[in-house]
Amino acid sequence: MSLRNRLLCAAVTVLLFGILWSSQAWATVPGNVPPATTTQSPPLNEKDLLTYKLKGRGTLAGQAFLASPSGKAFTQAGVPIHLIPIIPYTRYWFNHSVRTTSCSETEPPTASETAETASTSRTPTDCAREALTRLQTEKRLAPYLRTTRANPTGHFWFTKIPAGRYYIVSLIEGGSGAHKEEQLSGLAWLTIELDTSEKLTNLVVTDCKNDLC
Repeated sequence: MSLRNRLLCAAVTVLLFGILWSSQAWATVPGNVPPATTTQSPPLNEKDLLTYKLKGRGTLAGQAFLASPSGKAFTQAGVPIHLIPIIPYTRYWFNHSVRTTSCSETEPPTASETAETASTSRTPTDCAREALTRLQTEKRLAPYLRTTRANPTGHFWFTKIPAGRYYIVSLIEGGSGAHKEEQLSGLAWLTIELDTSEKLTNLVVTDCKNDLC
């Protein structure tokens, strides 16, 4: 091989090595690493809740029910209706516990579960019940959560609510079907935005079937 070809080959080798080294060095810079998709809940920042601490003058009224495949509404007398402020912490909870209908295989059983219950697969209703319990037992969030109960027709009311964005969530178990095969269980929910002193009525809180959400 001629001297010229040797020099050309050496130059190409050095050039390739330099490109490879610079690419690796660029990738190690923290700002250049593509953001990884996080599956962890964001921390609860109480500053996000400041506006929800104010005394409000808004009112909410509506009906909570589950919709059967035929379109029939199933209600549960006395079922709790939860009003939850929307902040990053509760948005993560909602997206992973309400919108998601299946139990996570990696989610550990709660302390209230017995050995027999923990050894069997949990239903979506079990997961929803546990998720609501976890949210309600968060001491820093508890003062901002509001709960009322539905009447026999599923209607409910909230008063003195501060302006903001909220989730309305209710776990209906059994429904009001006359026969067992007609009874339903599941989460009914709705997202709302309330202005100062606004009165929202005829809210439909359901399981989002039949395009009702």
